Amino acid sequence: MDQDAEKPATSGPPLPDIVKNGPPPPSPPPLKTGPPPPPSFGAPVIPPPPVPEVPPETNKEQSDEEVDGVAPFNTRVIAAVIDVVVALGLSIAVAMVLPSKIGYLLGMAYFVTRDGLPFLGGQSVGKKAMKLKAVTLDDRSLAGNWEPALIRGAVLAIPLFALVELFILLSREEKPERGRRLGDEWAKTKVIVVNEPVA
Repeated sequence: MDQDAEKPATSGPPLPDIVKNGPPPPSPPPLKTGPPPPPSFGAPVIPPPPVPEVPPETNKEQSDEEVDGVAPFNTRVIAAVIDVVVALGLSIAVAMVLPSKIGYLLGMAYFVTRDGLPFLGGQSVGKKAMKLKAVTLDDRSLAGNWEPALIRGAVLAIPLFALVELFILLSREEKPERGRRLGDEWAKTKVIVVNEPVA
C-alpha cells in the first residue's frame, strides 16, 4: 500500500473569495441619454373630436310671452278681474256715505284711469299684484300720461266691449300682435312683465 496515501491531508492557506464565489456579476450598462427616438411612420394617431358644449337648459315652463317681455294672457285676465273688484269696492264704499251715483262715477273713474294714476306709479292695483305694467311702445310709463291711459281704459267702459277685447287677445295668441288688444293699438301701448330688481 502506498505510504503517501496514508498521510493526512494538510490544510493550506485560505482560498480567496473570487475562487469560492466565482467572478462578480457584470455591472449594468449606463443609461443612454440623448435625443428621443424618431417618431414611428405607422398609422397617424387621430385625436378624438372635441365635445361640444351643451348650453344650459332653459325653463321649459317659461312661456314665449315671458321671454320677450309681453304679459301672458292669463296674468292679464287675473289683473283685470282684480281691478274690477277694486272699482266695485270703491263704488260701494263711497255709496255708503255719499249718493250712489257719486260712488258709481268714482269706481268708473278708477277703472278708466287706473294705468295713468301717478300715485300708483302707472300701475293699476291688479297690475301691481300680478307684476305687470302698461307702457307706450317705446317703453315709457303711463303715469301722468293721460292720453294713452284714457284711450286704452275708456274703451272698456263701453258695454260688452270687454268681451270683444277678450276675444281679440285670444285670437292673437299665435300672431305677432299677441298681447295687444284694440285699446292698446289705438293708444299705442302694450302690457309688459315687470322684472324684479336684483338685490
